[in-house]
Amino acid sequence: MILGIDIGGTKMAAVVASESGEIVARQEVAANPEEEPEMSLGRLHAAAIKVLKAARVAVKDLREIGISCGGPLDTATGTIFSPPNLPLWKAVPVRAWFQDRYPQAAITLDNDANATALAEWRWGAGRGTRNMIFLTMGTGIGGGLILDGRVYRGTNDLAGEVGHQTIIINGPACGCGKHGCLEALASGPAIARLARERLEYGRGKALLSRAGGKAADITAQHVVDAAKQGDPYSKTILAEAGTYMGIGLANLIQILNPERIVLGTIAVHAGNLVLEPIRDAIREHAWERSASVCSIVAAELGDRAQDLAAISLAIP
Repeated sequence: MILGIDIGGTKMAAVVASESGEIVARQEVAANPEEEPEMSLGRLHAAAIKVLKAARVAVKDLREIGISCGGPLDTATGTIFSPPNLPLWKAVPVRAWFQDRYPQAAITLDNDANATALAEWRWGAGRGTRNMIFLTMGTGIGGGLILDGRVYRGTNDLAGEVGHQTIIINGPACGCGKHGCLEALASGPAIARLARERLEYGRGKALLSRAGGKAADITAQHVVDAAKQGDPYSKTILAEAGTYMGIGLANLIQILNPERIVLGTIAVHAGNLVLEPIRDAIREHAWERSASVCSIVAAELGDRAQDLAAISLAIP
C-alpha cells in the first residue's frame, strides 16, 4: 500500500491506495493559507495516521509516500517555496518533515501538474502512451510532460509551464506579470472575462440569467452551462477560448511531437464545445504529420485525480 499526501490551497488530503490505483482510505482536511506550515503539516500527519489505521497498514510497514503540491518547489531537496495559495510556506522542507516521521519510507515530492499527468498516464486518459502532455484548463493552465515514458521536469523543475507561452503580443494581462499568455486567454477566469467584455444588449440572455442577471457575476461555469443548453453567445465564447488553446497546443505539438494531449477541468465539463475548436485550431496551426498522430482528449479521472496524483508519485 502507498500513502499519498495532497497539499492544496483550499483542501489537503491523506490517501491510502494500492499500486493499481484502488483507493482504500481517505481523509480530507481544510487548507488554511493563514496557518503556519508546521500546524498544517501536523493536521495532515494526523489524517495520515487515521487512514493508515483504517487501511490496516502499520506505520512500520509503510514503504512509499507520494506528496503532491502546487509549485514552485524543488524535487531534489523536497522543499516547497511559497505556492500562490500558501504564501506562508517559504522554503518548507516538506519531504524531510515527513521523513522524520516515516524514516523507513521512500518519499517523493513533486508539483501537482506533474503528479496529475502521471496519474492520467497510469490510470486515465493517457494509458498506453509513451509521449503525453497533460494540461489543466481551470483557474490556471498548468501542464505535465510525459516524454519517452518519464516525467520531464526541466533544469530546475519549471518544465510544463505551458500556460505562460505568449499567444498574443500585448494581449490581456496575465497573473504571472506578462501579457497575452495562453492562461490569460483560455483559462476559467479568461473565459469569464471574455464573456463579460463581449456582452452586448440582446445577447447572452441565457448566460445572464444563470449569473442572476449580473454581468459582473458571470463565471466560466455559467458559460459552460449556458452553452450546453444551446446559448449561441456562450458557444462563441467557448469557441474563441478553444481556438486560443488550440494555438497553444499546436505549438507544443510542433516542439514535442506527442501522441496524446489530455485536458482537464473545463474540457471535461464542456466536452466538444471546447474540444472541437481546439482540434480545428490544431489542424490549422500544426503540421499535418505531427497533428495526425496526436489525439486530443478529455481527462478521465475526475474527482479521483488529485488523490491518485499523489499516489502515482510513489510508484517506480
